[in-house]
Amino acid sequence: MEQQPKAVEVARKAGAGAYTEVTGISAPASAIAGSLVQIQITIKNKYSSEAGIMARAVLEYGVTPWPVADIPNYWANVPAGQSYSFVGSFTMPAYAVIIHGYSYYYGSGGTWHFDDEKTKNVSLGEQEAVFNNLSVAYRRV
Repeated sequence: MEQQPKAVEVARKAGAGAYTEVTGISAPASAIAGSLVQIQITIKNKYSSEAGIMARAVLEYGVTPWPVADIPNYWANVPAGQSYSFVGSFTMPAYAVIIHGYSYYYGSGGTWHFDDEKTKNVSLGEQEAVFNNLSVAYRRV
């Protein structure tokens, strides 16, 4: 039997971050264009019991719609008061990026509800040229 997300019994939404909190986004300060960037989004369950929590990360850098980072295991049932880290990655574009990390909770109506957001900047790094055993030949004419 496949595990299902634990639902939050919602009477009325109290505001952003009512049931979850994005407590951190880990990513390098800079990355080279074309490199694989590893990210980790940590989300805390603020609800009074275990709840289904989902993470999503999108990349803001001047294109629309904003591309989505790959988070293979994007949801988990998280005990009350505990945090869970979702791991993912994206390929660094040729631009600086703002990562938007979003948290969602699974509601009693069987749908995911947006709850909180945090951002992290990743600047574009410069690639150093590396030459190993470079030799130049020329011919006198």
